[in-house]
Amino acid sequence: MDALGLVVELDRTLPGFSSYFQSQENLFDGTAPCAVFAACTHFVRERPLGVESWRSLAALINNAVGGSDEAMAEAACACFLENLAASGHPLKAFLDGDALRYWNEWEAVG
Repeated sequence: MDALGLVVELDRTLPGFSSYFQSQENLFDGTAPCAVFAACTHFVRERPLGVESWRSLAALINNAVGGSDEAMAEAACACFLENLAASGHPLKAFLDGDALRYWNEWEAVG
């Protein structure tokens, strides 16, 4: 998946993300996956999300981190999970596999 496809997928999971990504609110220039994931961290920090949104977002992250696209996996880890990894964060409950391992490792050093 390319970065623009990622924006579409994130918008399906988090309605309004695409508009946010294209707005002046988005502090991250560019359309590389890392910029998309970094913008998404700000998006989810600034808005209340329900359980189903966290669950859907985690499924997307689990697939990105565990998938065969190494650049996408690295972007999901370095530009998303690292920014949110904290004890008690609601996303953690829905992560699994490589994404959860990465979260736990990052949380332990943070």
